[in-house]
Amino acid sequence: MTKIKVENPVVELDGDEMTRIIWDFIKQKLILPYLDIDLKYYDLGIEERDRTNDQITIDSAEAIKQY
Repeated sequence: MTKIKVENPVVELDGDEMTRIIWDFIKQKLILPYLDIDLKYYDLGIEERDRTNDQITIDSAEAIKQY
Protein backbone atom coordinates (compact mmCIF):
# COMPACT_ATOMS: atom_id res chain seq x y z
CA MET A 1 0.00 0.00 0.00
CA THR A 2 1.23 3.50 -0.82
CA LYS A 3 1.57 5.81 2.15
CA ILE A 4 0.36 9.39 2.11
CA LYS A 5 3.31 11.81 2.24
CA VAL A 6 2.97 14.44 4.97
CA GLU A 7 4.85 17.52 3.78
CA ASN A 8 5.69 19.13 7.12
CA PRO A 9 7.10 17.55 10.28
CA VAL A 10 4.72 16.90 13.16
CA VAL A 11 5.73 17.35 16.80
CA GLU A 12 5.02 14.23 18.84
CA LEU A 13 4.60 14.79 22.58
CA ASP A 14 4.80 11.73 24.81
CA GLY A 15 3.44 11.79 28.35
CA ASP A 16 3.22 9.59 31.41
CA GLU A 17 1.55 6.29 32.26
CA MET A 18 -1.45 5.25 30.16
CA THR A 19 -1.22 8.17 27.74
CA ARG A 20 2.15 6.80 26.62
CA ILE A 21 0.71 3.33 26.04
CA ILE A 22 -2.45 4.54 24.30
CA TRP A 23 -0.56 6.97 22.06
CA ASP A 24 1.91 4.27 20.99
CA PHE A 25 -0.99 1.98 20.07
CA ILE A 26 -2.68 4.72 18.01
CA LYS A 27 0.58 5.66 16.32
CA GLN A 28 1.53 2.07 15.43
CA LYS A 29 -1.93 0.98 14.25
CA LEU A 30 -3.49 4.10 12.73
CA ILE A 31 -0.75 6.54 11.72
CA LEU A 32 2.54 4.90 10.75
CA PRO A 33 1.05 2.24 8.45
CA TYR A 34 -0.68 4.92 6.35
CA LEU A 35 1.46 8.05 6.53
CA ASP A 36 5.01 8.84 5.46
CA ILE A 37 5.58 11.33 8.26
CA ASP A 38 8.54 12.99 9.97
CA LEU A 39 7.76 12.96 13.70
CA LYS A 40 9.78 15.23 15.98
CA TYR A 41 9.63 13.33 19.27
CA TYR A 42 9.63 14.92 22.73
CA ASP A 43 9.32 12.87 25.91
CA LEU A 44 7.40 14.98 28.42
CA GLY A 45 7.26 12.26 31.06
CA ILE A 46 8.12 13.31 34.61
CA GLU A 47 11.50 11.54 34.59
CA GLU A 48 12.63 13.38 31.45
CA ARG A 49 11.31 16.71 32.72
CA ASP A 50 13.22 16.19 35.98
CA ARG A 51 16.37 15.05 34.16
CA THR A 52 16.37 18.14 31.93
CA ASN A 53 15.15 20.56 34.60
CA ASP A 54 12.05 21.12 32.40
CA GLN A 55 14.15 22.18 29.39
CA ILE A 56 12.38 19.48 27.36
CA THR A 57 9.10 21.34 27.90
CA ILE A 58 10.59 24.55 26.52
CA ASP A 59 12.20 22.69 23.61
CA SER A 60 8.92 21.01 22.70
CA ALA A 61 7.06 24.34 22.77
CA GLU A 62 9.69 25.84 20.46
CA ALA A 63 9.31 22.88 18.10
CA ILE A 64 5.54 23.38 18.01
CA LYS A 65 6.09 27.01 17.06
CA GLN A 66 8.64 26.01 14.41
CA TYR A 67 6.61 23.27 12.71
